Amino acid sequence: MNNNFGFTLIEILIAIGILTIILSFGYLISFDFYKNYVLQSEKDLLVSILRKARSQALNNVGAAPHGVYIDNSSYTIFYGNSYVSRDSQYDENIKKAPGINLSGLNEIVFAPLTATSTASGTIVLNNGTGSFSIDVNYEGRINWR
Repeated sequence: MNNNFGFTLIEILIAIGILTIILSFGYLISFDFYKNYVLQSEKDLLVSILRKARSQALNNVGAAPHGVYIDNSSYTIFYGNSYVSRDSQYDENIKKAPGINLSGLNEIVFAPLTATSTASGTIVLNNGTGSFSIDVNYEGRINWR
């Protein structure tokens, strides 16, 4: 009578191999989920920044136009007719998430009291797995999809 209980080396290796495959798929799925979450959050952040600048212009804060300047590493909310001629003591800088590529408009200025925009176009956010578009028109409307 043979009373050997336990697993053979081959059975253990097969179980470890199956677990490795399952865990690697889970890792890949969770990594894509995280990248999509970061892209969604960055879109929400940029929309809120644009809406803040538009709201400040509409409420005539400081009796000046308000705008947003977008560069490779940050967003800047500023007072003035343009980013170059702004009053830099009122700048509000917000860091951009790494790995997000932006294209399209890089400066939008909203007029006081009317919140009409000096620029009309689209800002595209892309991270390799997905993209979002934010549209701004001359009436100051901010639309995203």
